[in-house]
Amino acid sequence: MSLRAKLAWVAAGLTLLATGLGLTLTYVGLLNLRMSSLDEENRLLANLIMEAVLAREDQPVRIPAGISSFLTGERVGSATHVYVDHQLIWTGGAINSPRPLDAERVLSGVGGHTVREWRVYTVRDEDAAVVVQVGRPLQGLRDVLVPYPELAVGVALLVALLSGGLAWWVVGLALRPLRRLTAATERFDTAEDVPDIRGRDEPARLAQAFSRLLTLLRAQREREQRFLRYAAHELRTPLSALRAGLEAVQAGRMALSPEMVGRLYREATRLETLAQNLLALSSAEAGDAVLERVDLERLAADAYDRYLPLALEKGLVLELDTEPAPVSGDARLLDQALANLMSNALRATGSGRITLRSGVVDGTAFVEVADTGPGLAHKVEGKGLGLRVVRAVAKAHGGGFDLGDANGTRARLWIPAQRPT
Repeated sequence: MSLRAKLAWVAAGLTLLATGLGLTLTYVGLLNLRMSSLDEENRLLANLIMEAVLAREDQPVRIPAGISSFLTGERVGSATHVYVDHQLIWTGGAINSPRPLDAERVLSGVGGHTVREWRVYTVRDEDAAVVVQVGRPLQGLRDVLVPYPELAVGVALLVALLSGGLAWWVVGLALRPLRRLTAATERFDTAEDVPDIRGRDEPARLAQAFSRLLTLLRAQREREQRFLRYAAHELRTPLSALRAGLEAVQAGRMALSPEMVGRLYREATRLETLAQNLLALSSAEAGDAVLERVDLERLAADAYDRYLPLALEKGLVLELDTEPAPVSGDARLLDQALANLMSNALRATGSGRITLRSGVVDGTAFVEVADTGPGLAHKVEGKGLGLRVVRAVAKAHGGGFDLGDANGTRARLWIPAQRPT
């Protein structure tokens, strides 16, 4: 059973229970109200008759003509009994009334009580030993109230049915965002967009939160698929070259000469570099950067020490022109990005110099690699795994990456500087 149906049944059941209880209390309240009204009328009549009896002195009981005519002419069939010393001395009204009206209270007690479908009110005067009882039949009241239970049951069922239907409709409106989101989740593998959920109630807010989660999952899935395709494309060439060389050596077509070992070593190094870049790209795009206090000047100095032998081997001049540039960043990712910039500069520069710079300008920290090559921007801007990693790392740190072409190439990675503590 769906949640909508459950809530509709619960609403109908609670409404039926509440309506039944309300109608029952109403029935009891009306009955008690009518009993109180009868008691008040009987009390007034009994007191009038008691005054007439007490005023007789030694004469026989004489009830005023108005009271006698009222008793005989009343359509409800009231009856009055007067007792003196527990002896019935006068009756009036209905002749089919029980005698005595209330035998127990003839002896003792006063007030209104129900006796054999009659409502009897008793008053007494102990000094004169007079007891007056006035009773009215309840059959008429019973006849009026007999249809009430059947009517109440019908009304309760009707109200419960309407309440269940209204709950079904209202819950359907409230759950509509969840139904739309459920349908979108079932079609997660398709290219359909996640629906725009509106509203401020709890189901709508839950649907909106889940919609955002679904959008993030879809974006994550697309990013992973792009990453896998890109990784497969980048790794295919060096793996093929490495395998071809090993197969040639294994088949005996080529000897394992120092040249062959050097070539295989270069391919293995290339694979290692690709793997490091792919891991850095995955971490940067997934937002897995571990932020800590990092000084870009220190990273530039380490890169200078690491790449100085390679620069000297190519006959290049490697210069270091740095200033402190503290940032909040991931040292591993920033170091990989700087290594990519240095590798690109070394490949693109045939002669001249490469300069490593760092510093802070207008609250922005930067690390820069400038070379005197033919212009890296015209050749590889927007291309290559290395620069893609640099851009992803910059974006992960809330910064950016710029390529300039002036007497060579200037590649600058910049991110917000960390305020001094």
